[in-house]
Amino acid sequence: MFYIMHTSADLDTALQASEEKPIVIFKHSASCPFSAQAQMEVAHAKHDLDIHGIVVQYTPELKEEIAERLGVEHQTPQAIIVHRGKAVSHHWRSEITEMGLKKSVKALLNPA
Repeated sequence: MFYIMHTSADLDTALQASEEKPIVIFKHSASCPFSAQAQMEVAHAKHDLDIHGIVVQYTPELKEEIAERLGVEHQTPQAIIVHRGKAVSHHWRSEITEMGLKKSVKALLNPA
């Protein structure tokens, strides 16, 4: 499922959801070719993962709040895996793949 975040309250909702199962916070740019490729990968993953996304040009304050609250330096495009309210990993540019996101979340759900 894909949820669009616009406000701090939306971020609160996403972090609360991460208490039950891992989520992905996806930040991307409306004008970056790297973001376009990453967005395609995320679109394929949204059927199996809960993804909460923002377009950084439309929500500049929220992108900074995400970085501050999760302790992850802002990059675009960026996918942050969040579990129990904390960032457990993050992926940037070509590191953002459908299989990579699914693998990261699966590892949290089924630790070896």
